[in-house]
Amino acid sequence: MGDEKKSIFVHLEELRRRVLFSIIAVLTLSALSYIYAGKILRYLAEYAKPLVFISPQEAFLSHLKISLFSGVILSSPIIIYNVLSFVWIALDKGEKRIFITYLIAGIFLFIAGACFSYFIALPTAMNFLLSFSSDLLKPFISISRYISFSAFLILAFSVAFETPLFIILLTRLGLINSELLRRKRKYLVVLLFVVAAILTPPDIITQVLLAIPLLVLYEISIWLAKAVERKK
Repeated sequence: MGDEKKSIFVHLEELRRRVLFSIIAVLTLSALSYIYAGKILRYLAEYAKPLVFISPQEAFLSHLKISLFSGVILSSPIIIYNVLSFVWIALDKGEKRIFITYLIAGIFLFIAGACFSYFIALPTAMNFLLSFSSDLLKPFISISRYISFSAFLILAFSVAFETPLFIILLTRLGLINSELLRRKRKYLVVLLFVVAAILTPPDIITQVLLAIPLLVLYEISIWLAKAVERKK
């Protein structure tokens, strides 16, 4: 019993250290990103020009928001590394050899999600939402609201694209298998659309743009889970 308690405390201490290190990375890179906040804003505002600010402090606070958003994006490799390092404890010697593969895959999927969001989902969503403008309705988009909209959308896609990695990890830990994923496919399809509705703005176009890649990634995850089972 004493050894079990000691093991739990060791795991909790390791988790605390990983979380603290990730937070420090986010804050440090956010501070450095503030230098380039203006340039980053130009790229983000590409699909919603011109932006306005309706309070004296809004533009300044928006630059801070951009810095924090950039800090999270730039520190994503560090965060993924810490998550996988914590999971490392539960893996055997053979599984630890593929740690680098998981790390690279996680970073690649995160970047792929961000790129898909910025180049496809964000402009498509903005074109759809701004199509409701008319002589009666003119869009005057607040910089703060637009940054929140675009940043949340990009982060939602980036995290959602990590689905195959999480499924493979759960498969290796024996918590799920490919047969379970296939058997529960119809329920997961509904769940994925619900998740897409929660993570995206309340318009059907953006929700579908997230749900479709999630469905594709889910099918890929089933195939990868089966490959992991065969290898084991």
